[in-house]
Amino acid sequence: MKRALIFLLTMYAVVTSADELKMSQPGTGEVIHVATALDHLTVLEFGEPVTVAAAGSPAFQIERHEDKVFIKPLKAGASTDLFVWTASRRFAYELEPPGEVKNMNFAVDSRVPAPKVVPESKDQMNDIADMMFTRALLGAERVDSTSIKDAKDRITVRIEDVFQSRNTTYIHYSIRNQSAHPYRVTTPQLIEAIAPETSISIQSLRHMQLEAQMLHKLGKLRERPLSLAKAEVQKEDIQPGEETRGVIAIREAVAGPSILQLKFGPEGSHKVQATMVF
Repeated sequence: MKRALIFLLTMYAVVTSADELKMSQPGTGEVIHVATALDHLTVLEFGEPVTVAAAGSPAFQIERHEDKVFIKPLKAGASTDLFVWTASRRFAYELEPPGEVKNMNFAVDSRVPAPKVVPESKDQMNDIADMMFTRALLGAERVDSTSIKDAKDRITVRIEDVFQSRNTTYIHYSIRNQSAHPYRVTTPQLIEAIAPETSISIQSLRHMQLEAQMLHKLGKLRERPLSLAKAEVQKEDIQPGEETRGVIAIREAVAGPSILQLKFGPEGSHKVQATMVF
């Protein structure tokens, strides 16, 4: 009988075009209606071994084989229910009275797509962090701050690196306290400046932090404040002789060459700031 059913199923696959093959996919927990026709087979496919298949009437011939159940109506006008258990689930069907072939279900796909393997949250977070750090380290552009000297009794700011993602610019800076008093690092202002009257090539200063004399040569700057999306600092209060580092981010890509200024809270009568060309 098993070979005969497989042979019949093969014949139907050959003579029935894809347009004529009606397939349905059930939702979880619902009763699935199956349209049948006399002298024709309907196959239920589950994608995992079928353990039990039980119908409420002998008016339908029910055969199970591996991950499939074959249904063949034997009597006109009869309907019944059918329950199928697989290795992990249970399905409920209502087998409708045999009707016209054009309206029947040749196949009902009850398979559930295999779930994607989701890594443990800790491993996933580590992978994301590794990817972000790798991209940042490989894509960061070093800023030349060799012209900036640590001045006695002053706070010195150095811009270390700049990194750009698709829509965010990150600036990594350091602050050293060479004064005799503690200094509190506040959230800086970020300014984009334009030097409309300068005769100096801004392009030639790219990726350099500018010391006071060069900044003076640029002339009067026209400033545009930029809104910070993120600001982090290792340590807010730095004692005399200590250094800390911080990162700020803006949600926009900066087109170079562009003059950028970091301005912090004042230290006594002195300005605490750094200027670079990106």
